[in-house]
Amino acid sequence: PVVRLFGATAEILEPSVAYLTTVAFGFSFQLFTVTASGLYRGAGNTVVPMLLLVSGAIINAALDPFLIYGWGSFPRLGIQGAALATVIAQGIGAAASAAYLWSRHSGYVLRAEHFHLRAGILADVSQVGAPVAAESCLRSVVASVLNWVLGQFGPAAIAAQGLSMRVLMLLVSCLGGGVHQALVPAVGFSFGAGDYRRMWRAYRIAALWTGIGGLILGALLVVFARQILAPFINGPELARLGPLALRLRICTFFLVEPQMMAVFLFQGMGFGGQAMLLTLSRNAILLIPLVFLLSPWFGAAGVFAAQPVADILCLILAAALLLRAYRRYPPSADATEPQKGP
Repeated sequence: PVVRLFGATAEILEPSVAYLTTVAFGFSFQLFTVTASGLYRGAGNTVVPMLLLVSGAIINAALDPFLIYGWGSFPRLGIQGAALATVIAQGIGAAASAAYLWSRHSGYVLRAEHFHLRAGILADVSQVGAPVAAESCLRSVVASVLNWVLGQFGPAAIAAQGLSMRVLMLLVSCLGGGVHQALVPAVGFSFGAGDYRRMWRAYRIAALWTGIGGLILGALLVVFARQILAPFINGPELARLGPLALRLRICTFFLVEPQMMAVFLFQGMGFGGQAMLLTLSRNAILLIPLVFLLSPWFGAAGVFAAQPVADILCLILAAALLLRAYRRYPPSADATEPQKGP
C-alpha cells in the first residue's frame, strides 16, 4: 500500500517493495547519523560530518556491485542488494558517529541527565527544525502527488521525473549543501550577538555565489541534458521526456538557491515560521495547484513546468520576507534586547 500510495505502477511494484522492506532497517542508523552531524556542525566542526557523508557514500557504492550482481562469493540480490548495501553503509556510519560523539574529541560530555526530555529545549528545537522536517515530509507527499498525476501519461513520465529529480538533488547537495551548513551557525552567532551587518553579509555572499553557481550549472545541464541522461535512458519515450523534464526543472535553478539561503537565514535567526512558509510555498502551496492546473493543458510537460513557475512565484515571496526582516534588523542597528520574531 505504501509504494502504491507513492505512485508505483504494476511494472515497478515488486522491486519497489523489495527495496523498501530492506532499506527500512537502516532508518534508525540514518536518523542517528544526521542528528549527530547536526551536533558537530553546531559546535563549528564541519569536517567530521563531511567525512561521515563521504565515507558512507563510498562504502555504499563499493558494496553495490557485489550485492546487486553477485560478484565473487556474494549472492546476486538485484535491487534488494542495493538496499542492503545502503543499510550496511548507514550502520557503519552510525557506529563511527557514535564512537566519535562519545570520544573526548567531539567537545561534548554526555551524562545520563542530558537524555531527559525538557519542554523548553524541545520547543526551541522544534521551532528551528520544523521547516526541515516539513520539507522532508513534503518531499514525500509531493513525490506521491506528482507520480500519481504522471501515472496518467505512462511509466516513462514517472521515470523522467525520477531522473530529473536525482540530478537536481545532486546539484543542490553539491552546490548548496555545504553553504547552508555554514550559513545557519554563522547567522545564528551573528544574530545572537546583534551583529546584523555580519549576518546580512553572510546571507548576501551565500545567495550570490550559489545563485551564480546555479546559473552556470543550470545552463550546462540545459545544453547537455540529453548526453547527461543518456546512460540511464532506455526507450524512445523516455529519451523524449527525460531531457525535457530535466531542462524544465533546471531552468530556474539559479533562482532556487537564493530562496534556500533565505530559508537557512530565517532558521539561523530562529524564525521557524518564515522558514516554513517559504518551504511550504515552494514545495506544496504553489506547486501542487500548478501541477493540476497545467497538466490537463500540457500533459507531462505541464507537470514538469509547474516547478519552475512555483520557483518564480516563491522568489517574490522570499524577497518580501527578506525586505521585512532587513527593515527590522538593518545592518546599522545594534541589538539592545533579546531578539524576537519579526
